[in-house]
Formats: sequence, C-alpha cells, structure tokens
Amino acid sequence: YKIEPRIEHFGCMVDLLARAGQVKEAYEYIMKMPIQPNVVIWRTLLGACTVHGDSDLAELARVQILQLEPNHSGDYVLLSNMYASEQRWSDVQKIRRQMLRDGVRKVPGHSLVEVGNRVHEFLIGDKSHPQSGEIYAKLKEMTDRLRLEGYVPQISNVYVDVEEEEKENALVYHSEKIAIAFMLISTPERSPVRVVKNLRVCADCHFAIK
Repeated sequence: YKIEPRIEHFGCMVDLLARAGQVKEAYEYIMKMPIQPNVVIWRTLLGACTVHGDSDLAELARVQILQLEPNHSGDYVLLSNMYASEQRWSDVQKIRRQMLRDGVRKVPGHSLVEVGNRVHEFLIGDKSHPQSGEIYAKLKEMTDRLRLEGYVPQISNVYVDVEEEEKENALVYHSEKIAIAFMLISTPERSPVRVVKNLRVCADCHFAIK
C-alpha cells in the first residue's frame, strides 16, 4: 500500500511483542529499527519488563529513558515497584535515593467521581471527606463481602517491606475503592459507577472491582 513506516508503526510492533511477553524480542526489534527509538518506545519496553520480571532489560530501558526524559517520576516508580515485587529492598532504596537526589517527586494517585453535578476527589487512605465515616463503613462491608466470595488480596502489589497483614490493610484503602464506596452510598441502587483515576489501576483493585 506504499505506506512508509513511521515511529508509531514501530512502536506498535514493540508493544505487540511486549504484550505477548517477548520482551527480549521486543528489545532486539528496537535495536534493529532504522530510525532512532523515542521515549515512548523505551517506556513501552520498561513497562513490559516490569510485568514480566526482566529486571536487566528494565534497567537498560530506564538508562535510555533517562537520556531522553530524565525527570519523569513514573519511570522511577515502575522500576522501584519491580524491585519491590522481587523483594530487592536495597535496590528499592537506591531508586528512591536517586529520586531525591534528582529532585523527582512521585505524582500521588487520586480518583475522581461525580455525584449531583459535583466532583469528589479521593486520595489513598483519604478521610477528609465529610462522609468519611459512612464511606469507610461501606468500604468494610465491601471488603467483607469480597472475601466471602473468594477474593484474596494481591499483596504483591504493595511495594513496601512490611508484614503480610499490613500489606492487606494497605490495599483496602486505595483511592478507587474509597471512591466506589462513596458512590455506593450516594447513588440509587444499580446506578452506573464511573471512577476516573490519574494513574493506572493496580492489579488488586482491578481484580476486586471485577
């Protein structure tokens, strides 16, 4: 069709390989590209490496990203979270020290919902809302019912070195779960629940919400 491949086409191929778990093949494809890979392509590889646990390639991708866009907090967080999932706590601390040294701040996750033409914002562990007592009561009810249905907290998504019980408790208070609890007490039964979050929903929240 006489379509000349552009960076977006190469990016799609990297993404396809990465999603299939073929991260080494994705890296080899990047290295053979006839044009210079941009930060989006390297970030795609980094994300795939964190999902599939390839820390060596992840570090390599991060080095490339730092040369192109050095102050993006998400790249530091992705690598830090991967190290944490492997319980490499010294490497986690190394990344956090580097963030401090470079003046990079992590963007806090927040969830937004709209009720009665008003937007409500929630942060992780947020108790600033006037209805926080009702919200947390509903949140406990939700969690108890989920456990009865066979839900098991995905503690691998808690990237701090604490006891298992503390990790389970930390997952309960993610902003999207608080937002959903608020919606359930604020809208009629069977109303649609729409939550907008500024960051990717973690695997535990995705599993629990389903």
